[in-house]
Amino acid sequence: MHHFVLGESRELAVAVLPEHITEFVQLSGDAAPLHVDPEFARRHGFAGVVVHGAYLAALISRFVSMESPGPDALLERMDLAFRQPCYAPDRLTITGRVRQISEAVHSIVLDITVTAGDGRVVVTGKTWHRLLTGDQRS
Repeated sequence: MHHFVLGESRELAVAVLPEHITEFVQLSGDAAPLHVDPEFARRHGFAGVVVHGAYLAALISRFVSMESPGPDALLERMDLAFRQPCYAPDRLTITGRVRQISEAVHSIVLDITVTAGDGRVVVTGKTWHRLLTGDQRS
């Protein structure tokens, strides 16, 4: 199991492509016009169709499950704020910084930031994790 240090951070760069959004619409059934109709999005003040917040949350889930804290942890909670619209295509950087460690209850809290390729912060938040030990009967 990874030994965590308060303040340590890790990053993951992720490409977000228009076809990912099409696939997400098919999987989720969320075909709201803001996410699929460029004209609708522009009429409402956006530069184009907006990437679903749930898709961004899924990318954060990928980051915490595969990168940090990784597969030896169970994601228990996410608290996310969508600060700026995200558009595809883009290259996002997901950063997780260790905010809190509790050895007594085997848990860790991360501060999460998702930054677009142009430097805009599109998501901020926190994730809470239970670090898996050998005995997970509860």
